[in-house]
Amino acid sequence: MSLASRIIRALVYFLLLIGLQGALSSLLTQAGITPPDLFLLTGVALALRLRALPALLAGYGVGLLQDVLGHGLLGLHAAGVAAGVLVLVGLRRFITDSGVFQSILTVLSGILGQWAAFLILTYWLRGGLVSVDSLIHVLPWEAGLSLLVYPLWSRIMTWGLGPRPSAEEEMNV
Repeated sequence: MSLASRIIRALVYFLLLIGLQGALSSLLTQAGITPPDLFLLTGVALALRLRALPALLAGYGVGLLQDVLGHGLLGLHAAGVAAGVLVLVGLRRFITDSGVFQSILTVLSGILGQWAAFLILTYWLRGGLVSVDSLIHVLPWEAGLSLLVYPLWSRIMTWGLGPRPSAEEEMNV
């Protein structure tokens, strides 16, 4: 595949990401349901495709894009996605190439890192970023729906971002 077609696919992917996350947020929030975090899933996909430092920077960039498009604290989601990527980068050598267990571990480790960053920032900034109420009502919905959409979104990510390298390819790099 040529470089131009890879760039176009990546751009189409990010337009789809922005549009779908916005639509899901609008529809599900009105119903009182927290939508899946497709930006975090994108950061997770980049963590599985890139080396550690580029993956961390790309995760921060994806989270910063989410912050710029959203209406929250600038840098909050950037730190969250980067933390999710950091956890996954530490665990990825123990994760197999495919399967249900890999999918569950991948998504949950990303969410764990993200919410750990949110909790640390809540303590540090002495703000109400994360409360017991959000841990009870927001976190389960986000985790459950992210796990539910991950298999389909993973196929879209493979189309837009390219295939994930196999374990043998990662060892040769």
